[in-house]
Formats: sequence, C-alpha cells, structure tokens
Amino acid sequence: MAKAFQAASNPFVRLAKSLRSNLPNVKSRTDVVSPQLCDDALARLAPSLQKYKGCTIIDINPGIGLWSSKIHDIVEPRQHILAEPPSSPFLRHLEPLVKEPSSRYKLLDWPQLEAWDPDRYVAEGLLPAFNAQDSTGPNRSILFLANTAFSAHRYSGSAIPRTHVKLLYWASDIANGATFHAGGPVRMLLWCPEKDSTSILPRTIRYRTKISLLMEMTCQIEEIVGSDESVSAKQSKRNQVVELDSGKRVAKLMEESGVSIPPGRETDLQKQIREAVGRMKSKGAGREAEATSTRARGWHEELEDLREKFKDVPKGSKGRHILRKLPKKIVEDPKFARFLELERNFKHVQKQTTLIEGLLQEQAEIDALDLEAHAPDLTDPQRTAAFDKLQQKKKQLQESLDNTKGHATRDEFEFFKHDRKAYSSNPPLLMWDHRSAEPLKACKEEFYPEKNLRLLDIQPRHPLPYPLTGAQLLFLRMLTTALWHNRGDNLTVLDRIAPGAFAAVTPKVPSLTDPTRGGERDILDLTIHRLTPEMAYGLTKAWFDWPLRPNLGDLIHRGSLVDDVHADEGALPRGR
Repeated sequence: MAKAFQAASNPFVRLAKSLRSNLPNVKSRTDVVSPQLCDDALARLAPSLQKYKGCTIIDINPGIGLWSSKIHDIVEPRQHILAEPPSSPFLRHLEPLVKEPSSRYKLLDWPQLEAWDPDRYVAEGLLPAFNAQDSTGPNRSILFLANTAFSAHRYSGSAIPRTHVKLLYWASDIANGATFHAGGPVRMLLWCPEKDSTSILPRTIRYRTKISLLMEMTCQIEEIVGSDESVSAKQSKRNQVVELDSGKRVAKLMEESGVSIPPGRETDLQKQIREAVGRMKSKGAGREAEATSTRARGWHEELEDLREKFKDVPKGSKGRHILRKLPKKIVEDPKFARFLELERNFKHVQKQTTLIEGLLQEQAEIDALDLEAHAPDLTDPQRTAAFDKLQQKKKQLQESLDNTKGHATRDEFEFFKHDRKAYSSNPPLLMWDHRSAEPLKACKEEFYPEKNLRLLDIQPRHPLPYPLTGAQLLFLRMLTTALWHNRGDNLTVLDRIAPGAFAAVTPKVPSLTDPTRGGERDILDLTIHRLTPEMAYGLTKAWFDWPLRPNLGDLIHRGSLVDDVHADEGALPRGR
C-alpha cells in the first residue's frame, strides 16, 4: 500500500538520497529525508486526507519539500503555500516546484512571525477574509503543515520550547475561534523534536504539564511517527500492567479497522507488549505481575543471550552458581561475570516489582471499597460496615508503606498509583490512551541532520467540550502556569494566588472529589498532574462566579499570576 504513494519522477526523492552533499552545512533545522517513511506515514493518513481534496495547504518550514510534495500528490490542493524564512538554504531547492507548468505551489520567503500570522495571508490575497459566522464545523478548506525542529530549541528569552509556544497559542486560538480558526477549527500535521512532544502527548502522569492539559481541552492528538527512544528510560516508567492493557486495547482497534504496522516500523514497546501477552498466556492470569515486570530495559535481551550461553553451567542446591566449584575458564570469562551481574539486577527488579504490585493491589482494593462505601443504595448499617472495612484497609496499606525500605520504592508506588487511577478514570485521562493505532517507528537516519522527530496529527475538538470566554481562557492559562510552577503541590496553591481561593472555589467543582471522574475523596490527595479538563474548566468557571475574586489585572500586576508564553520572534502575535 505504501508503495502506491511513491513517485519515481519526484526530484525530492533524489535530493533526499544525496542531502548531505546537497546541503552539507544545514544544521539549523532537522528535516525528514526518507521517502519510505513519508510513504508509510501517508498510508496511515491517506483515508482522512481525502476530505481535504482541493484545499489550501499552508506549509511552514517545508525544508527540502519531500514531505510537502508527497502530501501535495494525495490532497491535490487548490494552492500549496510554502513558507520558508528569508535566506533559508532550502529556498533554491523549492523553486522547481513553483516553476512547474500549471504549478499550484507558491513560495514565500517570510520571517517566522509573519508565516504564522493569518492576516498576512489575507492581505496578500492568499486566503479569504475569515468570517466566524461561516463556521459550522471543522474547516477543511485549510490544511496546516509545520516543522518546529529547529536546533535552537527555545526562542531567545523564552523559558519554554518553541514548539510549546506555537501550540499554546494554537490551542488558545481554537478556543477563541481566532486567527486561522476563525472560519472553523483547522487541522495541523506537525513534525517536532521528540523531547518537545514528551509533555504534549505524555505517556505517563509524571510528564503531564500545562500544555498537556490545554491541548486535551481543545484537540485530539495522534502520534503517527515516533521512535524507540519514545519509549526509552523516561517514557517507559508507567506500570506495565497498565501499559499492557492499553496496548491490548489499541491492538484490538487496529485489527477491527484493518490498520497494520509496515515491516520494520514496529517499536520495541509494541514487541514487548506482544511478548508479555504470550508470557501471560503461558504462565496463567495469576502470573500477570511476573509476566509484565520486565520493563523496557536494554539489558534484558543481553541477559537472555547469556542465559542460553551458560545454561549448562552447574548450580548449587539453592539454584546459585558456586564459583569455587566452577572451571577456571568459566569463572575468568568476562561474559560470565556480566551474566552474574545481570542476573542480580533481574532478581532485584523482580523483587521490587512484586513489592510494588502488592502495594498497588492493596490500593486497588481500597479504591473499590471507597466506591462501595459511598454507593447511594446502602442502608446505614451496611454503610457503617463498609467504612469500617475501608479504614482497616487504609491502615494496612499505611503499615505496608511504613515497612517498605527505600524512598525510591515508595515514590515509584506513588507514581504508579496515580498512573493507574488516571487510566482507570472514565474516560482515561491521557490522550495517549485514546490512540486508535500505534505509531510507526522511525530511525534517526531518516532525518537530516540526524535527530529523532515525531509526527503529530493535531485535530481540534468540535464542538468544544469546554467553551470559555477570552478572559476565562487567559485566567486558565495563567492558573495552570501557577499550578505547575509549584510542582508536587495540590490545589491549596490557589491560596497563594488569592487568600481564601481554595475554600471558596474548590467546593463548587464536584469532579475534584468524585473518584469516578478522576477526583479524590480527600481533595488534598489530588495531585496537579491528575487535573482533568473537566476540573480545569470547573475551576475557571467557579473562579469567575466567586464574588470576592481579585481583579485579574491586579493579580497580574502583583505577579500572583503570570503567563510564561512570551511573544518572542516567531510566536503568534498577542493582539488578536
């Protein structure tokens, strides 16, 4: 299927193959240079792109034009606007597209600030004037393509990555129906650095931030292309029982919809999930913790190879190797020493995993009892008995935690606990758990300069589930900045913004204390990382309903609230 998208005469395929000699000094921005990666990604996207036939493509930072030309061939746009910065080394490579007979390409050498400003396109006659009254649904007359993989990760003077700056304004404009979204919300296909996307589409609660929340409120994001590094040390921390369940759900969706992973595009995590399912089937449902405990650790495959190599080395009665009884040739073999080291590591991981799984099981029992104790149809004696049992279970868990050695294990339990609760909420909190298919694996060599990028398909929600006014949206953006700048705190941080705010505002938001909606019965146990879009919306509305709330301008003047997005070079203009 992917082969159908290849064009043998496409000059950008030839350019991509010899890019290092064509553009040897390009270091300012990473571009996709693999024709096969483009084909595989577009095979996944092609069905939904059919709705954009005859649209206008706005293509910011198209680079050598390989990705741009591939999409152009599928969408057959009315016009395709290529916007590269002045003096870009890519401009001369894009010129042949414009010079083709009956070309629908237009090449613009605009600065970044102007390329992201819709008024400039209207002024040049490239787009019609936007009319919000014409908006009745998603605006499929425009398809937005962008690449934010600059070597300069942040704008000068900005505290956050440039990708985040773009997307924070993009989300705000969707909510306000402003700029490119004035005629209806617009879809974006975005190539961005992998480290930027960690909090845009987090796979675990611990990497969920302000931008995660704002994007969840306004968009649905699918990762089309990723890499094995996407699920390496940082991203593989989620408890694998949860990861396995999420992966099984996605595998079923892919099977039902006929979506498959091309050869060589399956990530290591997808392989591990498939292998874990096999281990569970062979060991039985009761061995789930053991079957799923081997997280994405690079040395596991090495250990399996060494086990095979030394499988005939005799062991003592307790299943351990007794070195003084082994041949000198084996004892002095560096690989045998490595084998013993990895076996010790494996046993330690297994022991820690079993301990954490036991704690998580106790927590799951507490959560189930909590729901039972608050069931509306219980009689008073039944409710009293349920609460007594609940308190007993909580006491047992606390004793287990007190007897657990090491802060690392307790911290791991806390993160896993919150990840499980986020996944168990209805619907699951993380957008990652809403994916309809697994991403395709890309290699660094498919980009130039070599760097891992992700391709995100960002589709606005319509209608917006949480509509806010411009003032409310500004407050929400500043509130989330304040919350995440006090990382690890709960919602009592509201009192730092305005004394009395916590007591006045939080009781007006029922979801904060409703476990079935992601909340905690004791609001002090609700971490900022688990703040749902519904909760954020409720807090914002409750703030504006609070008759004693301070003036927003005064809070900004005093520094109690601040927006950490600045209109630096390339950012969307504030006045809109």
